[in-house]
Amino acid sequence: MNLSQVNSFRMMAAQLEALHQEMIAATKKAPDKPISAFKIGFVNAILEQAKLALGSSTPRLKFTEFDSDDLPTSSDVNFIVGQFIECVDKVKCENISRNHDGVWYWRVDGQLTSIIATPPKGVK
Repeated sequence: MNLSQVNSFRMMAAQLEALHQEMIAATKKAPDKPISAFKIGFVNAILEQAKLALGSSTPRLKFTEFDSDDLPTSSDVNFIVGQFIECVDKVKCENISRNHDGVWYWRVDGQLTSIIATPPKGVK
């Protein structure tokens, strides 16, 4: 990844993670409740950015986007977003490294940078 790709990826990952947390909360409250068309527009926009950033690492799903005329439930959205989150973590793991001080950093063009990364899932 180059610097521009890393910055775009980080922004997309933050938005996707925030969306995922919202969907987890909504699913716990009312899993079968439809998501509003207004929110589905945002969900689709975030997922489109994720597809661009993930490229060939995009989840292998028969899914293009959510239909705002046939509103999906919060659990439907949560399921799809969860698939994207897993792919984001995989790509992130491929592009970060832990330095001798134990802190994780992004690699840009194969070189370790000073851009701090959060540890991958399951790593402390």
